[in-house]
Amino acid sequence: MRTREIIIVIILLSIALIRFLYFIPTSPRGYFDSVGKRIEFDGVVVDAPDVRTGNQRLIVNPKGTDTNILVVASIDTDIEYGDEIHVVGKLETPENFITNTGKEFNYQRYLSNRDIYFIVQYAGVDVLSHNNGNFIKKYLFKLRNSFTKNINRALRSPESDLAGGLLLGSKGNFSNETRDEFVTTGTIHIIALSGYNVTIVATSVMRIFNLFLSKTISAGFGIFMIILFVVMAGSGASAVRAGVMACIALLGRIHGREYDAGRALVVAGLLMFAYDPRVVTDSSFQLSFLATFGILYITPRVGIWVLWLPSRFGIREIAATTIAAEIAVLPLLLYSTGVLSLVSFPANVLILPFIPITMLSAFIVGVVGFISSGLSIIFGYVAYISLFYILKTIHIFASLPLASIIIHSFPIYVVISLYILVIYWISRGKK
Repeated sequence: MRTREIIIVIILLSIALIRFLYFIPTSPRGYFDSVGKRIEFDGVVVDAPDVRTGNQRLIVNPKGTDTNILVVASIDTDIEYGDEIHVVGKLETPENFITNTGKEFNYQRYLSNRDIYFIVQYAGVDVLSHNNGNFIKKYLFKLRNSFTKNINRALRSPESDLAGGLLLGSKGNFSNETRDEFVTTGTIHIIALSGYNVTIVATSVMRIFNLFLSKTISAGFGIFMIILFVVMAGSGASAVRAGVMACIALLGRIHGREYDAGRALVVAGLLMFAYDPRVVTDSSFQLSFLATFGILYITPRVGIWVLWLPSRFGIREIAATTIAAEIAVLPLLLYSTGVLSLVSFPANVLILPFIPITMLSAFIVGVVGFISSGLSIIFGYVAYISLFYILKTIHIFASLPLASIIIHSFPIYVVISLYILVIYWISRGKK
């Protein structure tokens, strides 16, 4: 590592320490006196509502505070980002819970990373005013909602849910059974907005603008569209990490510099850590970072294992990257979820080649829906075929005996030891 790179790392780590000590919001102590009691307050919805099957979850910033409250309300009330609302309900603190696999999910930390320290369940909500948020985010979220409605009109559930997950990372409408099938087969990553989705957006935009603009200007438009897309999709940790890496690649293109994905991964991680040190405890960031690390550094080591597979349709490459990513994330997954999928490899190999065409067809359905609902339904039949295939493949593999094994105890020291071995294995390969 060169002196300049060491200085950059030290600066970013210093910024992270300063932010952690002085600028990260802390729990609003004044509210603890009201825990367990019925309260009323006015606040602004600061993120797009998470609409689920039986309710909608609102992140509300009460007036005069720097933190947020999670409000679970009925779906009967039409609420949007930026609405000022009056909330009535019982104030509670979030509690950790035990998952189906017997693992404790740290729900308190999950919410506190988003500056949420209290919950109001079954809240009564009245809308007081509109347009109190950032106007750019407002129109991006409106565009997302309209796009999602276009897909829902042309496709039925669960195919429409899968289309929304592939394109925008939304997975709130999946049934518990379908969600469990994704986890059992190790395919939950396809509905988590990641570098794959962001890369497709950047590449598509650049190809369009390359037709009539210079490479530098098209790369600039690509960066702009990536930022808008990440914001529209909710700015999740995995999407932000992928967006930062894609922007670094495009900036390198503008300045004529060679792109080093490994360094871009480290820079993206450090930038996010400097902005908010709590990101290191975010499971989506951890898994996204490790999966990308595996694809970059483990794929060359496992490529020889899949030489017997055909290279046509990218099957050999998909197999190698799937194995590499699974090796990278498996220790952390076993520690956090306790689920060891025995069908993950064949399921992913059969599914991933169809993801690009599925995303494209679903995207066309959503876009054409702005022009003609009838025409989008026609395109919906085309998208339905690949969406149905993916869901059916996942269902078949999840239904197999011993599709997954539950490991109830996987100590952290085992996780650390395994990652040390992986790093040693990679370093030996480089030598």
